[in-house]
Amino acid sequence: MWGQLRTLIKLELCNIFGLNVFRFSKDKKAKSKSVMLLAVCICLLIMMVFYVGSLAAGLILLGAGEVVPSYLLMISSLLIFIFGMFKAGSVIFRKGGYDILCALPVSSTAVVAGRLVRMYVENLLIVLAVLLPGTAVYVWSLRPGPSFFLTLILGVWFVPLIPMAGAILIGALITGISSRMRHKSLAAAGLSILAMIGILYGSMRISAVGDISLEMLKELTSFITELLGKVYPPAVWLGWAAVQGNLLQGLLFAGASLGMFGAVSAGTAFFFHQICRSLFGSSARHDYRMGRLKEDSLLVSLCRREFQRYFSSSVYVTNTIMGPIMGCVLAGALLVVGPDALTTPLPVPININGLIPFAFAGIFCMMTTTATSVSMEGKNWWIAKSLPLSAKNILDAKILMNLLLFLPFYFLSEIFLILALRPGAEELLWLLLIPAVFLLFSCVYGITVNLHFPVLNWENEVSVVKQSASCVLGGMGGFLLAIPCAAGAAAAPEEYVWLIKGGICLALLLTTGFLYRKNNRFDLCGKV
Repeated sequence: MWGQLRTLIKLELCNIFGLNVFRFSKDKKAKSKSVMLLAVCICLLIMMVFYVGSLAAGLILLGAGEVVPSYLLMISSLLIFIFGMFKAGSVIFRKGGYDILCALPVSSTAVVAGRLVRMYVENLLIVLAVLLPGTAVYVWSLRPGPSFFLTLILGVWFVPLIPMAGAILIGALITGISSRMRHKSLAAAGLSILAMIGILYGSMRISAVGDISLEMLKELTSFITELLGKVYPPAVWLGWAAVQGNLLQGLLFAGASLGMFGAVSAGTAFFFHQICRSLFGSSARHDYRMGRLKEDSLLVSLCRREFQRYFSSSVYVTNTIMGPIMGCVLAGALLVVGPDALTTPLPVPININGLIPFAFAGIFCMMTTTATSVSMEGKNWWIAKSLPLSAKNILDAKILMNLLLFLPFYFLSEIFLILALRPGAEELLWLLLIPAVFLLFSCVYGITVNLHFPVLNWENEVSVVKQSASCVLGGMGGFLLAIPCAAGAAAAPEEYVWLIKGGICLALLLTTGFLYRKNNRFDLCGKV
């Protein structure tokens, strides 16, 4: 048992983050892509360090330095839970290699344990990325004693366990329920989206506060501690154990984390083969009859193929559809509460009607399908390349699929926004035009990035949809671009706002046209 476990853990960890490709690959192109991905990760890490350090420094300046460890632990735990919930089912019940493992004398416990160790290592790195910069600011400012370091060092190893247990439990339930349905991927995607919406709604209800009074600001530490205790109590347990140097409380946290994680892991291992058989098994019917054959145009046929590929992956659907759903939900909420609810708490007057088009453009462009559509072809990419089709034929279908998928959400959110804001003629023009232009740009830009950073030899769809360079650079391009555009429109004098908005739309349309023509001339056979 231990020998099996050691071997499986080694196999899971040997190529984590593509290290084996970087170390042993003789393909210079593959190595250069690994270097680019590493550079992207370093940039994201620098941004994380700056954000977390600023957050810790701000809390200390406000006199709430004692809650910094608890706050950092809560942030890292929520990141692990949210990202882990979407990928837990795909990682643990991974199809790749399952046929080989079933034929070997390997227990399901060892297989599950090996995959959980990989998840644990990845999540521990998230904890360290959040905890180290914030703790450095805390230590530099408040100079805690040795008991703080001892308790925190011992407790940090157990921080990922509780959010991992919650993510695995939800992921396993979603996978187990969907495995018994006919359309497994659609069922899993629908359940994941419902779970995410429920968690967001519950978090908003739990963390909702009324008007903040002067007395609450004077007791800011107790106020934040109470709020953190509502959202995620274990973060408060370990955070205050470190601040107070209470090693016993830290050990109780570790024991509770191990117990919860062990129970969920044991249940997952027990149902592992049963869920995998339901997921990967198939049944054939022998009453097939030839129906009427239909003929469609080339673009319609390719677009239908893209939709079939899209809905065959629950991870792909869940990761890309949340932005449009959030846009519709926020637009509906704005219709219910009214635009005054956004302007009342602000210390300075801001033209909300001018910023909302950019805000919704960024939400809709948080993750387009085109950013990973080429990579999702995987090892079947040679089929598309071998057909007598041009690059334009193949890429147009991917762009059209993305636009058709997002179009109903776009129209629904626009209806809600128009009813809520009651815009004039000029404001209505920008409200309709800006999100549409950003969405079109994001679709073409996502294709451009994915053509230069394709990942076709993946073992798990999660590595493409959530961890690839094209996912980060291509999927978040429109969202990140909307932020400076919104800031520029807000800072401009009122008489020049229309000129800036028009210039932004024109620049994006010209850039979209340039990228579109460049993509259509891309050598799919030689470079991808």
